Amino acid sequence: MTTHDDTIAIRARDLRLVTWTGSVAAGIFLVVAAVTTQVASIRAGLPFTEDPYDLVTCFAVIAIVVIGVATLVRAIGERSRQHDPLVARRMAIGAAIATVIVAVGVVSDILAMTATSVDPGAPGMSIVLVLLGATAGTTIVALACVGRARTALVRAPAMADAEPDVLDELGSIAGSVGATRIADRVAGWMERSSLSPRRHRILVGFVGGAAAGLAAVVWHAIREGPWASPVAAAVFGALMAIGVIGAYLICLGPLRLVRRPRPD
Repeated sequence: MTTHDDTIAIRARDLRLVTWTGSVAAGIFLVVAAVTTQVASIRAGLPFTEDPYDLVTCFAVIAIVVIGVATLVRAIGERSRQHDPLVARRMAIGAAIATVIVAVGVVSDILAMTATSVDPGAPGMSIVLVLLGATAGTTIVALACVGRARTALVRAPAMADAEPDVLDELGSIAGSVGATRIADRVAGWMERSSLSPRRHRILVGFVGGAAAGLAAVVWHAIREGPWASPVAAAVFGALMAIGVIGAYLICLGPLRLVRRPRPD
């Protein structure tokens, strides 16, 4: 007979599996994206480095990075205190979303490969096929883990209102390295101030997206040289901003990126 404690332990194990398998799948996908977009000799022989497939990869990478940063902050913050099942569930939700995004990216890449004749002897093609196969395999495993843990992912435990957001986790990290007084003051300001990110949660995404778009334009100019035209720079920056804003808005609630201020 399965007891209540056994059920809790099983759900905790299922959530850990989702987190780890999803992280592995996302990590391999990022390696594939880096190899196929940053190595010129390999990029030239691949069909999914052209639009619309390239656009799918671009937005997938942006979303995975947003999820990855939030999950990493939570993981570090949790290490500064006792295990929190609420945070563990939220990390698993992030990994589950990342898994679905990776699956879309992998399907896009496979469709591009099958719709276009690919030279198997092209430079680096064997490496790409191995990485793509590894991504597909780990993604299938991760999706199976998501299916197994669907109940634990959907049903929030009791006292969910007390769950920290990513800003709370940053405060925990600051406190763990000795900056407790600063962390407490910032936490108090975020709860009370009219300028707090928690009172402007949507605006936070747009500001972050605009900053990411501008940074991408500047970095591209430093790495590749001056832009051919302001229009090209604006389009590139806008796409980056749209990707970041979209990922933030999609993950704001499910990942509890920024919560609302708690009532006094």
